[in-house]
Amino acid sequence: MHLRAITLCCAALLFLIGCAKRETAVERGNRTGTLHVGNGAEIQSLDPHLAGGAVDHNVLCTLFEGLVTLDEETFQPRPGAAARWEVSADGLTLTFHLHRHGKWSNGDPLTARDFLFSFRRALTPALGSEYKDSLYPVRNAEAFARGQLADFASVGFRAADDHTLVIELAQPTPHFLTVLRTNVCFPVHAASVERGGARPDDRSAKWTLGAPLVGNGPFRLREWRDHRHVAVEKNPHYWDAANVRLREIYFYPSESTQSQELAFRAGQLHTTWDVPLAKVEAYRKDAPALLRVEPYFESYFFRFNTRHALLRDPRLRRALALALDREALVKNVLRGGQKAATSLTPPGLAGYTPPLTAAYDLQTARQLLAEAGYPEGRGLPPLELTTISSEINQRIAEAAQQMWRRDLGVEVRILQKEFKVLLDAFDTLDYTVARGRWIAEYPDPLTYLGIFVTGNGVNGTGFTDPAYDALIAAAARARSPEARLAALQRAETHLMAQMPVAPVYWGSRTTLIAASVRGWKNSPLGFHNYKGVWLEP
Repeated sequence: MHLRAITLCCAALLFLIGCAKRETAVERGNRTGTLHVGNGAEIQSLDPHLAGGAVDHNVLCTLFEGLVTLDEETFQPRPGAAARWEVSADGLTLTFHLHRHGKWSNGDPLTARDFLFSFRRALTPALGSEYKDSLYPVRNAEAFARGQLADFASVGFRAADDHTLVIELAQPTPHFLTVLRTNVCFPVHAASVERGGARPDDRSAKWTLGAPLVGNGPFRLREWRDHRHVAVEKNPHYWDAANVRLREIYFYPSESTQSQELAFRAGQLHTTWDVPLAKVEAYRKDAPALLRVEPYFESYFFRFNTRHALLRDPRLRRALALALDREALVKNVLRGGQKAATSLTPPGLAGYTPPLTAAYDLQTARQLLAEAGYPEGRGLPPLELTTISSEINQRIAEAAQQMWRRDLGVEVRILQKEFKVLLDAFDTLDYTVARGRWIAEYPDPLTYLGIFVTGNGVNGTGFTDPAYDALIAAAARARSPEARLAALQRAETHLMAQMPVAPVYWGSRTTLIAASVRGWKNSPLGFHNYKGVWLEP
């Protein structure tokens, strides 16, 4: 062929290559086994004993694994770090048998003593784990966590041998097995935690920032780029590595539902954390196969700072709560399958029916406002309502602002904070009224009602009430499941009379999921077993 002709052919080929459609992240991920996940917000921590919130757990459950995990849809316990377990006839002793070949992600053997170290650390008062209350059913765990007992050997955890862990409960607690899949029950690698002479109760979580981060989950950390992504890769030392089909997962933090939806349409995400409100109906009509509306044990509410000078009076708190027209909000604003919440706890958890305590009642709301000293809102300074920047949270805040101004004469200023900053504000009570949300950690009403027991680390309202504490304690002593649920109903009725939070809605979850994603189950608790997910182009 003539040299000029060859040159023209090469130029034409380069032109065609340049004009060819570039491979998207999703297409490349389908080919390489890399899942791209929208994660809602920047994670708070990779220390499982300190981390909080669903966005943190979404990453942590890939890096760590408790004694058991759960099926997302049925909540049935499945083997985790423990291959099998037995529960004694009286329900007080649980014996777990670890996988004989279980290892950490660096190849170290995973033993029962690793769990002892981890449970002790999670309960150590100086660490201040906000989620340690989940372990209180264990004999003497609460006394140790409150500093009333110094000897951890007296707490109901013991290692019979390297592969056998025994847990003794103070009283039968049927839901406790499901608690063991939560963050606070994940094991941590002692040598990593104590690297450089650090104390186990060091709250800085520096051990999670050094390389490598050692975990025992189906994946291991490859990199964490702040506010950009967290990347995890398949852990070759995981006990069930042969059945982990994804090679990598990228988690992208974004509080903007619009940005995530655009990234999904551009082929940059396999899944989104949520869907913009304005787009839900369009997807229902035009692309229903991509839209997933899942049942979700979510309670959305407004937190009241009960230590704030204005909000110490429960009459004002109840007035604000009863003036919320929740039906109008879920029908006209959310439109994603949510239900108006008439109490804190959503229905359907272990057969629990929440009491009707927060129905829309404008007449009573106005009466309570007047009794609190602010008839028609007169004399009440403007309240600050703090939320985060996502569209859903902003729209809910604006709807509440309008209702309180129109129906009560109460002025409200809306403030926006980054999610991590808002979590810090709950710890320091540096707010007046704030957006709150709780997703059940385990399938039992106590996952909600336990939050408001005095001293609970995630209370975030300053609320304390000995009468409420006593009602929750009485429920724990109930002799039958029916009696326990009835006692929890009485406790919730009392709690809602004090109204440290104003329930808004019970959730469903709307997400976008690419057609190539397989093994993605509905998850009312919000977590996913990523070891069971795979991609098909």
